[in-house]
Amino acid sequence: MKRKNDGQFKPGESGNPKGRPKGRTNKDVKELRERVKMLLDSTFDRVIEDLEHLEPKDRVNAYFKLLEFALPKLKAIEAKIEGDSMAAQPPAIIIGDNLPEWMNEE
Repeated sequence: MKRKNDGQFKPGESGNPKGRPKGRTNKDVKELRERVKMLLDSTFDRVIEDLEHLEPKDRVNAYFKLLEFALPKLKAIEAKIEGDSMAAQPPAIIIGDNLPEWMNEE
């Protein structure tokens, strides 16, 4: 590991050639997640009240943003489905009272 005259490493080289082990989280990110978790735990009732005052669309967006701190991000995979073409279509998310007839179980 030789440095250039200005003290920097040559392109493609570093002072830590193995780098951070794969899968290990950054300490700053880990600390930030812990702090957000503590904040949500200590103000949970207030968060629920605030979410209830949002429009349904905004509430769903807020849920997804909060979930990013609680659940690991999943990697997309490609699935090959043969046969019924309806099975290959993504599910529809319906918010509100406009449910399809087949979903009304009265």
